[in-house]
Amino acid sequence: MEIDKLLENLAVISQNLKTPSLTNQIDEDPNFGIKIREFETLVEKVKLQHGDFSAFDQDLRELLNELYLSIQEIDTYCDLNLQKLNFLENLRPLT
Repeated sequence: MEIDKLLENLAVISQNLKTPSLTNQIDEDPNFGIKIREFETLVEKVKLQHGDFSAFDQDLRELLNELYLSIQEIDTYCDLNLQKLNFLENLRPLT
């Protein structure tokens, strides 16, 4: 498994989650902040297991599944917030 590549991609996701617009969302919605912190904790666990060659494949598989579910929750949250802005597509300038 290409854990190094996975960790690189997770680092990019982590950086994107620290953008000012998402930081503002975290301030407004504590539940979203919890989801972000859970994601960051899972990333740290992957890093730790990557260095531990005695870790069982099943443990890593479960951890990766948790990480996948965490990313899905964050994605769903972001999609819901984008849907709130759908009304903007109907706005037209006054002429």
